[in-house]
Amino acid sequence: MEKKYITLAEILTKDDATLTAIKNSEFESVKIGCIPFSAINHDEYKVAKKSCITYTKVKGGRMTPEMDDDKLQLLVIIAAVEKDKRSDFTFASKKLFDKLKAAGMEVNTAEGAVKALLSPGEIANFAIDVQETSGFGPQAVAEDAEEIKNS
Repeated sequence: MEKKYITLAEILTKDDATLTAIKNSEFESVKIGCIPFSAINHDEYKVAKKSCITYTKVKGGRMTPEMDDDKLQLLVIIAAVEKDKRSDFTFASKKLFDKLKAAGMEVNTAEGAVKALLSPGEIANFAIDVQETSGFGPQAVAEDAEEIKNS
């Protein structure tokens, strides 16, 4: 069977809603329930990645980048949950921080709230779900992380 490729004319005739649609999904947490999230776009992912890179001086005075994969997982979760408009839930809520502090947890950031509310396995699986919903396959996510480490 011969492949049919998209043409410019076909793109130009698509309605705006189709071209700007954002894929939504949910993540089921054992502790807190169903958390809605939306796919993140290239710029949102780039901001999250950039926030996770630090530079370390190595022999010869060169700087080498290091990627904090755990922080990237937290940031993509936070961005995807924040972006979803089906619920008012956000990990970046002062009211949530106060609730967690009252429960004996010292939380004052969205990253801290994610770590307090989700288990390590849930964080890893949630981040994978966000990346897959955002168009990354498992291989693309691994290659992207390796590319960042090598840049």
